Amino acid sequence: MASELKKFKRSYFFTGLMATPQFWNEIQDYHLDKERLYNQVFHGHGVVPGVMEELRVSSVKKGGNLTIIVSPGFAIDRQGRGLFLHEPCAKVVDYRKYKLPCDIYVAIKYSEVQDEFFQNKENPEYQGYKKRLETAVVEITDKQPEDVGGDELARIHLEEDKSGDIKEISEAEDFANPKANEIDTRFVVWTTAVKRGISPYLRKYLTDILDDARNTATIANESVGLPGLRELQTVALTAKMLVQVGNVAYDEIINILYPFYDTNEHIIQEMYDYEREKETRTFSEKQSFSDYRSQVYELGELIKYYDFRLETMDKVLKLLARILDSIRKIVIARRISLEDLTYISYGLPRVLVIGEDRYTQVAVLDFNNFDTEKAFNLNTEGAQDYSSSKQVFTYPDGVEVSDTVRRYVGGSICFDIRNLIRKRELLMIRRTDIFHGDYQVAVSLNDAETKNMAIDGHDTANRWRNLHIRFGEEHIQSSEAKIRMKMEENGRDNFGTIWFYQKV
Repeated sequence: MASELKKFKRSYFFTGLMATPQFWNEIQDYHLDKERLYNQVFHGHGVVPGVMEELRVSSVKKGGNLTIIVSPGFAIDRQGRGLFLHEPCAKVVDYRKYKLPCDIYVAIKYSEVQDEFFQNKENPEYQGYKKRLETAVVEITDKQPEDVGGDELARIHLEEDKSGDIKEISEAEDFANPKANEIDTRFVVWTTAVKRGISPYLRKYLTDILDDARNTATIANESVGLPGLRELQTVALTAKMLVQVGNVAYDEIINILYPFYDTNEHIIQEMYDYEREKETRTFSEKQSFSDYRSQVYELGELIKYYDFRLETMDKVLKLLARILDSIRKIVIARRISLEDLTYISYGLPRVLVIGEDRYTQVAVLDFNNFDTEKAFNLNTEGAQDYSSSKQVFTYPDGVEVSDTVRRYVGGSICFDIRNLIRKRELLMIRRTDIFHGDYQVAVSLNDAETKNMAIDGHDTANRWRNLHIRFGEEHIQSSEAKIRMKMEENGRDNFGTIWFYQKV
């Protein structure tokens, strides 16, 4: 980067102007200085990728040879000057010139060569070179390249063998860990070529889709916990960061989107594996799963034959949006209301979407599991006729659900829940038998905040209901909480599975 700027004076012609060689040379210098400033500001210095053979340094492929070859290429030095090497350049490493062991550098330096000599035959005193050939020279030095006005193309750590000799210079087998007498290109500076930019509208559109991808993957992962969904979160977050910092050119967008195809392919396979393990068709029986597979295949074809046209990019982004919508339909629970919650007969998912709020499951007291009481430190206080039995009742939609029912008369049932997140609303959902209804259960949190769970009415035909209460975020002050369900004296309560969710 230029540390200071010279004042640029552009030539201006008028009738009668005396144009001397100095005047014309100043015109050339004006454009040359502008070009070098542009290079410094917009490209920096280093090897320019994609030009000829990129100034690669290689060894002669013969044993016992100390010759290296610098291939043709183009670089920009720290002054913004172009370093053009049009032909391969061979250099012999004379290690006897140096005190070993030591590091030597292959450096490239700017050079100008006068060219096309002209002499006026009529007036021999009018003569000179018409052109200056801008070129570069390659040197091997034991000094830092910037100290001799050059740029590094490679370095070699010279070290004699046991016989006091160096038999050959070779290319590094491991780029990151070159050995003695191997060509080390780890510290070569590369500059960047100009690429197509992204419009602010496309950048926002792309950012919104990537944000949607991350949110969708997060919610879906909380629902089923597939490794591919966690990977999709990371891919989306990384891509969004790259786009937002503004370092992604238009032609590079497709490289950011390719991992979305790869990751979604893995997710499809993981869904099949999940179904085999659980022995159930959780995903594949849905039409949205079939759509999802077709969309992922189509995305793969678009990426494989991508032609860099804006119209094709638009197709890719719209297809990605449809893929995310399919994931939501396959995995994420549909949006419900608290009233809907009362009548849900299927097993509650890990994530509930209630209105505009999202809740994630933190604990489940499943009394079909004999270890539940011990795990949650469940105990009774003053309760009479405490018992349990396996029951099969129906919800109002007619679906039969089997559950282990706990019964007690009067007193309290207490238990502990853990792994809570402080200052997050807590939602408690309890499967309840309403054969004998019209009563209330006082539910307290840490024997402080109390909510009344109302069992309104009774139903002798469809006995299951999911009843709920909520504790505000201000009452969740630690990662553990004691829950107490208290009945009035001689009151009877019958309940099954209890779920706890926290608002995200």
